[in-house]
Amino acid sequence: MLGSPVWRGGGARYVFCGGLVLGALTSALALLIAGSLLRLALPVPFWRWLVVAASVLLILRELGVLRFWLPQNKRLVPEHVDRHGPVFGPLQFGFEMGTSVRTYTPSALPHAAALTVALLAGPLAALCCGAGFGLGRSAMALGNLYYSNDNSWDLAWLDHERLIRAILVIAYAISATLILG
Repeated sequence: MLGSPVWRGGGARYVFCGGLVLGALTSALALLIAGSLLRLALPVPFWRWLVVAASVLLILRELGVLRFWLPQNKRLVPEHVDRHGPVFGPLQFGFEMGTSVRTYTPSALPHAAALTVALLAGPLAALCCGAGFGLGRSAMALGNLYYSNDNSWDLAWLDHERLIRAILVIAYAISATLILG
């Protein structure tokens, strides 16, 4: 992905990152709207317990204690979006990756966050979650791009994966606890 024509050119990588954030915000708002309709069916305490139970399962999966399938598209967004030019190609590519609907998500935490946003979050929390997801994906993409041209990024990830996953689980747990409030 990072070697694709989408990344060539001056500001294309930042347009791509803008697309990531816009896509994530779009998903967060869609989850908020769909979840608002679901919330009408049962009282809030039911949704709180459902989010807590699902979060525990997803966190255990994230930490490698449990293994189970999660719904997702196990492929990347096709790189042919570069045919849309140096601005709209990277923007579309980033938007589609930011929504997480057309791409692989290697973590269970976005699923936990999506469920939390859909069933419990208000508009501000949903927007913060969407912006955080988009900025997090942007940080990973830019970090990989600027790290180096060899496999050292992947090796650094492997060296620190457990610590990074633990930090992300803690960050999710704190955020979800605030939303559960």
